[in-house]
Amino acid sequence: MNHFITTIPTMKELEQWMFRMMQEAFAKAMKMALEALDQHILEHRDRDRFRVKDERETGVNTVFGHIRYKRRLYHDRQSGQYVYLLDRLLQFEGRGKVSPHLEETAIAFAGQGPSYRDSAKRLEQLLGYPVLSHQAIREKLLAKAKQEPKVVQRRPAKVLFVEADGLYTRLQRCQKRGMEHAIAVVHEGWEKQGERVELKNKQYYLHTGTGDFWEGFGDFLVERFEMDEHTWLVVNGDGAPWIRECESYFHLCLYTLDRFHVARDLKRFVGHLPEVWEAVRKALSKQDPAALMAAIEGVGDEQIAKEYRSEWKRYKTHLKRHEKHLRDYRETLRAHGIDTRAMRSMGSAEAQMRLFARRTKRGGYSWSKHGVQAMLKTIMRSLESRVVTIAEEGQRMEKTQARHTGANLRRMMREVRQEVKGCVAGMIRLLQGPKQSSPTGMALKGLRGW
Repeated sequence: MNHFITTIPTMKELEQWMFRMMQEAFAKAMKMALEALDQHILEHRDRDRFRVKDERETGVNTVFGHIRYKRRLYHDRQSGQYVYLLDRLLQFEGRGKVSPHLEETAIAFAGQGPSYRDSAKRLEQLLGYPVLSHQAIREKLLAKAKQEPKVVQRRPAKVLFVEADGLYTRLQRCQKRGMEHAIAVVHEGWEKQGERVELKNKQYYLHTGTGDFWEGFGDFLVERFEMDEHTWLVVNGDGAPWIRECESYFHLCLYTLDRFHVARDLKRFVGHLPEVWEAVRKALSKQDPAALMAAIEGVGDEQIAKEYRSEWKRYKTHLKRHEKHLRDYRETLRAHGIDTRAMRSMGSAEAQMRLFARRTKRGGYSWSKHGVQAMLKTIMRSLESRVVTIAEEGQRMEKTQARHTGANLRRMMREVRQEVKGCVAGMIRLLQGPKQSSPTGMALKGLRGW
């Protein structure tokens, strides 16, 4: 702080200097912790199975800067492979050069948008040095999206609520100009979080297969929830044919027509008629289909704008056909003995679609098919709640072994008193590498037995 003695720094300069000092302190502490863990593995490993081969230095970029540390390479006598046990314990590929937390931060920035380039710039601004290029962030996002989906703890469900809708995005380098993505949001109801009401245990489904949407969604539900023949499904949609088919796939399924879309369409037709529009609004608010049909039946064709008249006739027919889907679903559930006091009206599909449209449609973007699907999956994973990743079998085994050894990082850090020496497990490193046949190596071998 000598340069701060005579000149008082600005708040910005002080903050920047403190952040750099914290980065340096973190790098030293992280290096010490990693090498202490590696030393602990050396002392508690299965000596009959793992033989020390070498000690090598590697580097990794983290949210606090670049860190270089040493870890030991072991020969697995059972499999014949060479492994870094520290990497196994940490569930991290040491050659990855980017820490998992930094990678998740970069992918989260990319999911928030507005672009991969902007994500790379924000990451550089946050850390103070360029970490990943925009292309590297894109590749990591694509690779992450290809991984097996996260597995959640299956929860018992008596009633599940589904908001289904389609999201249209433009495509590039493709014969089709765009494609619609069939998306469903499933939740268990509503819960208060302070002054706000949120969807409970939200889960997202993006249909990417070639089969039917509801068949794929059914498999998705079975993976995520404990369902039986008594589980009710309440589906809310805009009236698209693929959404209406839900009733033919599930035994206990209630389909409701989304009131937001109905109100938006009716406002286009009768919004210039104040009395009719007010009656429509009240009927939709009360979920009274009879009052709604009475309000629109009283509108003559001459009261509709000429360019909308033919469409108006078709839309009235559409509402008549779906009059039962405008009723309050809670009436049916109550009739079957289900408590509906904590249930609310459906209608969050459009709000959920805006979360995806904000990233995929803003700025007139066009995408590759696998690129936009990867982006949608990334956004969905960031929005999902209570998601638990199941570790691989090998990772669970290593974690179990680590618990059995009683590893305590704080205790190990206190016990570290000196840097690691230039030998491994009491062996001379020169006699372990390719120079063991050099004159010096042969001379050392000649000293055996002395």
